[in-house]
Amino acid sequence: MLDKIIASLKVKAAGTPSPVSPEVKRLAAAALMVEAARRDNDFDDSERKAITSIVGEQFNLTTGDAKTLVELAEQRSRLPYGESIFTRTIAENFSDAERVDVVKMLWKVAMADGQLKRVEVAMIERLATEIGVSAKASADARNAVG
Repeated sequence: MLDKIIASLKVKAAGTPSPVSPEVKRLAAAALMVEAARRDNDFDDSERKAITSIVGEQFNLTTGDAKTLVELAEQRSRLPYGESIFTRTIAENFSDAERVDVVKMLWKVAMADGQLKRVEVAMIERLATEIGVSAKASADARNAVG
């Protein structure tokens, strides 16, 4: 399944004009959440559970489907594509409101362990900019979840 989703992202990145599937959109969001959680070098079960809960709620997934999505997002970290393929997917295929929702999800993940580290703040602010969310909208998203 991951190979199919990555292939879809590669085609989109190559400029083929076709909308991405909801599955690809969910994976892109989940992958950025996993990246946010890993940035402080302390990706633990509490953060994994938080991501699973967040994607389950946000995308109306069963617990099993949410766990599978998070597992796929974690697998992507072993691929040589980096986060850019996912940020580009979000920037090009999510509405303004959906991009703000992704930033909210990133803030929730970063705050899941009870500690918001500077590296997490800097990374989320950078990702927000890359996906087309203003600094003000990112700050508002942070305040909404924190």
